[in-house]
Amino acid sequence: MQSNSSNSTLDRAQHLLPTVLLGVFVLVEFYSKYQRYLGHTTQVQKVVKAAGLAILLGLLTMHLAKIKKAIGQLVILIGIFAAGQFFTDPQFSQGALISFSRFLFPIILYLFFEHLRMDQSSKALLFRLFEAFLVLNFLCILLGLFTDIYVLKTYMGDRFGYNGLLLTSSTSTYVYICALGYFYFQYGMAMFRNWKFWLALASCLFIGTKSLYLGVVLFMLLVFAMSSFKYKKPLLVLGVLGFLGGLYVLFYQVPQFAEITEQDGLLSSLLSYRDQLLLEQTLPYVNEQWGAVNYLFGGVSDFSLRSQMDLVDLTFFWGVLGALAYLLFYLSRYFTFRLERKQLLFFILMAVVVIFAGNFFTYTSIPIYMVILREAALKSTP
Repeated sequence: MQSNSSNSTLDRAQHLLPTVLLGVFVLVEFYSKYQRYLGHTTQVQKVVKAAGLAILLGLLTMHLAKIKKAIGQLVILIGIFAAGQFFTDPQFSQGALISFSRFLFPIILYLFFEHLRMDQSSKALLFRLFEAFLVLNFLCILLGLFTDIYVLKTYMGDRFGYNGLLLTSSTSTYVYICALGYFYFQYGMAMFRNWKFWLALASCLFIGTKSLYLGVVLFMLLVFAMSSFKYKKPLLVLGVLGFLGGLYVLFYQVPQFAEITEQDGLLSSLLSYRDQLLLEQTLPYVNEQWGAVNYLFGGVSDFSLRSQMDLVDLTFFWGVLGALAYLLFYLSRYFTFRLERKQLLFFILMAVVVIFAGNFFTYTSIPIYMVILREAALKSTP
């Protein structure tokens, strides 16, 4: 009897893990952001996320019989990483090991919840906490907008943007892309009658990242295309033309971006200088340090030299074959259900945003929001 009670308690704790991780990660990241804006450094975020990874690995050992195929995938990734690092100078640096753990975190998290489906009460609690967070963060964004409190800003310089409790601009982009998808999967077209959706949409406008603006426009075009509105085809054409016109205004008329476009070109303005990071940091390292094995399996001693363009950075860390293997394993662990048309189009939309935003695979808070998105997608799947 006591054993059954213990197992029931453990199962309940495992079902609540995403909700706990969401709450803890939000608090820890805002604390880290506060310390950064004070000019201090803190290891709290790394310690907490390392503990989260250790807990997930420990819990997964209880389900070894169910995850034999996934264990094989993890062993392959470990082998690819080891092969690349063996031909890297210095070998197996601390930075490389940390980056490796960050790449593994989403796969392990998805694997865990692939084999431990959340019950309805735990899922409802997770959704309520996520929606409450979006409301709270909107209030923080408004507070930053009207008071210009520095710690609530998206960027540390003078660039416009307020992301409230969120740590980085990239994280903000993905959190709110996930939020849009969450409302769409959870409520369908009824999301337009949900006041929390409108707060999330307004937050997207105040955060100030170009990739999020792109995501919002593509999302609205997707929703409109999937609607049953009678005159949607000609209006979609007008919407696309309006989008292109908006891009022209943004990159050629808005002073901040027009200056970059004039001096360094449209590509640098569009990618926020990521193309220059590629040319000035990433490629010189590859040319000077890589041999034949590295081109296949990667090998990086300092991942801060990445371009912050995710497909490029995947290849930079994993090599050509390694990047393909990582993408395959990542997708196979996340998409464990058959995608409907609207879901497929939404995730294609997200992939487009990832290309421009960067840091999708290595920011360890993002998988928590991706789990929320997947749970909402599973709920909307017949």
